[in-house]
Amino acid sequence: MKKTIALICTLCILISFIPAQAGAVWDSDAWQQTVSQLQSGAPMPVPEARRIKISQSQVYLADPAEQKSGWLNVALVSTDAQDMRQNFGRSEALLVCRVNQKTGEFRLLSLPEYMTVHVDGLPAEIQLKHVNCFGGPLLVLDTLNRELGMSVSRYCAINVDAFADIVDRVGGVTLTLTDEEAQALSLGSGTQTLSGMQAVAYLKLRRQWDGALRFRILLEALMRQMSSSGMVSGALALVDTLLHMIDTNLTLDEIVTFVFALLDQKEMKGIQSYRLEADAEGQVREQALQACREFLYGGAGAQ
Repeated sequence: MKKTIALICTLCILISFIPAQAGAVWDSDAWQQTVSQLQSGAPMPVPEARRIKISQSQVYLADPAEQKSGWLNVALVSTDAQDMRQNFGRSEALLVCRVNQKTGEFRLLSLPEYMTVHVDGLPAEIQLKHVNCFGGPLLVLDTLNRELGMSVSRYCAINVDAFADIVDRVGGVTLTLTDEEAQALSLGSGTQTLSGMQAVAYLKLRRQWDGALRFRILLEALMRQMSSSGMVSGALALVDTLLHMIDTNLTLDEIVTFVFALLDQKEMKGIQSYRLEADAEGQVREQALQACREFLYGGAGAQ
């Protein structure tokens, strides 16, 4: 009996270390066709048989001890996935949040969606915004951690159109629009209060590399509105609403911690933010990566 139990335990340990399972082998034609579909905006361009299977226990962490550091590391993903129960859409914008669960200190990192990354099991590098299509948000976490030397274990993904409902629930968001943005939205330039549909339209006014920037601006405006409207008492109701609109591996306690950490920021001035830069080809210099890690883990100030 003891031998049987020991054998089962050994098998469980070995299984937990099995690497992510790659999808079917790619031939040249299938790969080129998929890449073309990804770039064209076609929905669900990667068939299930070719997706990379990865579990939570297989997600790479540069520093596993980070799990017990008292910080909550979350990737915020705005996607075009129509069914959040089967989240394999493009990552239209991606941010990494690092929240101190005791002090509420909040750091926000914007990542360039067009950054090129390596994914095991794929024949060539792809843009960061396409990783989710090949394996879902856990593959995004694994890729980010390997490429950037991070230890992000939690994600929260939301369909970009779901922002409309959230924004309307808090009474709109106030943004300062450039002349170009105002013209595209058929609004006046300067400070404007946007409805939910207008906020989503604002998010979609992105050029090649400003998707994460607009996502961050809208997120900050949304939290500012909630804070100034005295909605702290209604935060739990908002959490309940969000649970039906997102895909996440956050626990309920972690979601509450995250929301209240945001609401506790005075006029959002307590949020330190940093934007990782990539060149026109999507390459990130090592110096930029070091600055990124220093910002998240070394206590650097906002830039």
